[in-house]
Amino acid sequence: MVKDLLRVVTRPLGFLGGQILAAAAGARLGPAGVLEVRLDQPVKHPLLLLHHLEDAVEHENVRAVLLHVTGMTWGWATLQEWRAGLERIRSRGCLVVVYAASATNSDMYLASAADRMVVAPMGEVALMGVGGRLRFIGPALEKLGLQFDVEAAGAYKSMGESFTRAFPTNENREAVTALIDDLHDELVREVAKGRKLTEDVVQALMDTAPLSPQEAVEVGLIDLAGYDDQVDELLEGLLGDEMRRVNYRGVEMLLRTSRRLDTLLSPDPLVAVLHLAGNINMAQGPSGRTRISPHDVVPVLKAMRESDRVEAVVLSVNSPGGSVLASDLIWREVQLLAEAKPTVASFSDIAASGGYYISAPVEDIVARPGTLTGSIGVVGGKLVVGKAASMLGVHSESIERGANIGLYSPEQPFTDGQRAKFRARLEQTYEGFVRRVSEGRKRPYDEMEAVARGRVWTGRQALESGLVDDLGGLEEALRRARQKAGIGPAMGWRRADVLVRPPRGWFLEMVPMAARIAVDSLGLGSLVSGVQGLAPMAGLVDFLSAHSGEPLALLPGEIDVR
Repeated sequence: MVKDLLRVVTRPLGFLGGQILAAAAGARLGPAGVLEVRLDQPVKHPLLLLHHLEDAVEHENVRAVLLHVTGMTWGWATLQEWRAGLERIRSRGCLVVVYAASATNSDMYLASAADRMVVAPMGEVALMGVGGRLRFIGPALEKLGLQFDVEAAGAYKSMGESFTRAFPTNENREAVTALIDDLHDELVREVAKGRKLTEDVVQALMDTAPLSPQEAVEVGLIDLAGYDDQVDELLEGLLGDEMRRVNYRGVEMLLRTSRRLDTLLSPDPLVAVLHLAGNINMAQGPSGRTRISPHDVVPVLKAMRESDRVEAVVLSVNSPGGSVLASDLIWREVQLLAEAKPTVASFSDIAASGGYYISAPVEDIVARPGTLTGSIGVVGGKLVVGKAASMLGVHSESIERGANIGLYSPEQPFTDGQRAKFRARLEQTYEGFVRRVSEGRKRPYDEMEAVARGRVWTGRQALESGLVDDLGGLEEALRRARQKAGIGPAMGWRRADVLVRPPRGWFLEMVPMAARIAVDSLGLGSLVSGVQGLAPMAGLVDFLSAHSGEPLALLPGEIDVR
């Protein structure tokens, strides 16, 4: 009764406030506003930015969107999400123009969905095609007296290869080749469609790239070789003299607050989108890196399950995985949530290994064609530094009571007995992982195990193998969630985006002390970072060292696909 009365009193006030802010935004935009969005600067939450931008272009004074892109480093799925978003924006009658000082694969892929593409005259159009690089430092570590003693469950679980071998296994090469072929075909197909060229022509241009902007104009890849100020002339020609470029951030807050006030205490059903990004681990407290920890995520999942306001949930997952234990604790809470109310997963750039694990119980999984997913396998081991320490004059002596007390010691590799025990643990964990997937997918264990084995798939390939239910992004996941919750197309509803933030406070992240001291004293992470071409592996070295002996559901970190 009190809530209903409060709604009756406050909703008109909220609506009035929303109208006032929308009018203020309109005055700033003018009759032909162009929202200028900087994607050539770091964007913390690109999917949220797209959502807010799509809401903003519904204002009648927004006539065009100008995107600045140069050397974008987003993953394939995020680019595909934005590309689909630009197509939706254009379908509303809003122009989309893309400007780049210089254009890469990513820039051209996104820009091919725009009305116009402009590149600075002295830049270049580097539509080069997709390639991948696998790095192996096994022989280098051996020369330093270092050894990663790694075991894996799953023939394609190749993460440890980078630290133990000089070349990839046949399975690793096969899987990565299939990934690159699929992503390259997607790039050629979509650029050709967007620029109204044939795929053969686009492939031929890739083989002669990079091109100068002038050459790119001649062959139809871009529309203009020009500077930023010349974009104004282009926009005036398209929209008239009343065109006004407005920084998106300058009006976004007005428009977003307007919408919030307009829906203040709305009785419309709520669909929550929980954004989960980063490595999965057991860390507690604040961290400088994005992460997914059960200490942070489980309470949020539980609150959604128990909330009377939340009718359905979409999990937006962007994670290469991490700790099996942390993944399993989150999996259980997702399972309980999926049993209580409609729950759908939307896979972003990466939803592999532990990222797939935590999503396994949901009713539907939606992925972008370029999503990297699967990697259903387990790996684990330890960094052995005994020989290297000895070479530096560091000696140690162990006094042990118990046959396996030195199992995770960094001083020496596994003994035969220890290796057998550790291997059995990984196999048991792998079987449990596949069983989770089998139960969630409602398919026989043997069928799911055949597409598991640690192999990484693109979203398109995962659809064919039954690991996902459909291709699409957040919009498709939201549509499915609403449908399962009985929210029809004509019914009102609200979307609530939830970002998990660690609680404030001090913390000490506990890791095996001997391993941490050894890694810190030898500076292995810094050593790897300092070798040209190996910097991307430094974080993986530190992660493996910090999780010595722990079963990990982690995407192969040495794959670098561009």
